Amino acid sequence: MKNKTIIMIICVLTLSGCRKINTSNSENIKTIQTNEPAADTKPETVVQASSTAISQTEAENYEGYSGLWTESSFSHEEVLSYGGLEFSFQVTDKTNLDGYLFMQQGTTERIAEIDNITGKIINGELNYKYDDDGWGGSGILHIIFSNDNAIQIEVQDYKMKDNNLSGYGFSGVYKLERTKQNKEDGEKSSETTANKTTEPDLFDVVYEKYYSHWTDNEMQNAIAERKKYRDQCSFYPEVSDYLENVREVRDISSVVEPLYFTDLKIYQKQDFDQVPPLIIHLAKNEIYARHGYIFINQDLNNYFKGQIWYEPLITPENFKDSVFNKNEQENLKLLSSLDTYK
Repeated sequence: MKNKTIIMIICVLTLSGCRKINTSNSENIKTIQTNEPAADTKPETVVQASSTAISQTEAENYEGYSGLWTESSFSHEEVLSYGGLEFSFQVTDKTNLDGYLFMQQGTTERIAEIDNITGKIINGELNYKYDDDGWGGSGILHIIFSNDNAIQIEVQDYKMKDNNLSGYGFSGVYKLERTKQNKEDGEKSSETTANKTTEPDLFDVVYEKYYSHWTDNEMQNAIAERKKYRDQCSFYPEVSDYLENVREVRDISSVVEPLYFTDLKIYQKQDFDQVPPLIIHLAKNEIYARHGYIFINQDLNNYFKGQIWYEPLITPENFKDSVFNKNEQENLKLLSSLDTYK
C-alpha cells in the first residue's frame, strides 16, 4: 500500500512539471506572434488590403471603351449630316489607345481632325499633344474616361494659327457618349433618330450646332457685322414683328438659329396654321440656305446674310438637291405646297 502511494505522488509531480513546460512554450509563441505585425494591425487586415490592391490593378482595363463616341450619341451619318464631333478608338492590352478625332461644322461642312492619337490610359486619363487639327491649331487633348461610361475631352493650351480667319478648330470641352445602335440592321438611322428626338434632346442638338462654336464676343461681333444686310432686307421688319409679338422671341436667337429645324424633325401641316405666308416662304428657303445656297433674289440674299448661321457657298446652277436628308425632303414637299408668298 505504501508503495502504491509513493508511485502516485511521483506521477502527479511528473505531470505538473510537463504542464509548466507547455505553458512556458505557449507564452513564448504568443510573444513571437505579437512582435510580427504592428500592435494595432491584425493579420486579417493585411491580407484584405493586399486583395484590394490586386483588384484595383486588375480593374485598370479600358478595352470596353473601344468604339465610336460622339456628342448627343450621334451616329457617324448624323455627324456628317448635322455636324458634330466623333472620337473613334481601340484600346488594346488593357490601356493602350489608338484612334482619331473628327469634327464637322453643320452649316459650312468645315472639317477638323486629328489622326493617330496614341497613348496609355493611366488612372482613367490620357494626355495627347497635337500639332495640327487641319487648321494649324495645336494643343493638348486631356481625355477623361468616367466611371459612368462617358468620355470628356478638354482641349488645353490651345493655340490657333494666325491665318485661321474662320476660328474653326478644336477648343473647349466636349462631352461624348457611346453611339446608340440600331438593333434591326446594326447601324444607326439618322432620320429615325431625328424624328424621335425629344424637346430636351433637340435643345441640346441646337445648342451644339448653332451656339457651341462661338465665344460671346465672336457672336456679338458677327451679329453686328451682319446688321447691314438685315437693314437692306425690305421684309425684315415684318419678320421681326412676327418673332417679337407672335413667337415672343426678343433675343439673339432670332439671328443665331433658323426659324424652323427642318433638318432635325418632320413637321406637319397643322404646325403652320396661322403662320404668315412670308414665314412659310422663308422656312422653305431655309432648307436651301442651310446648305449654303446662294440666292438670286436680293431680299432673300440680304435676309439670309443677316443670319449668322448662314454662309453662301454654292451657286444655283451648281446646287444639288441630293444634299437634303429625309427630314428636309419631307418638309420641303410640305412647305412648297403651303408657300403662297409672292
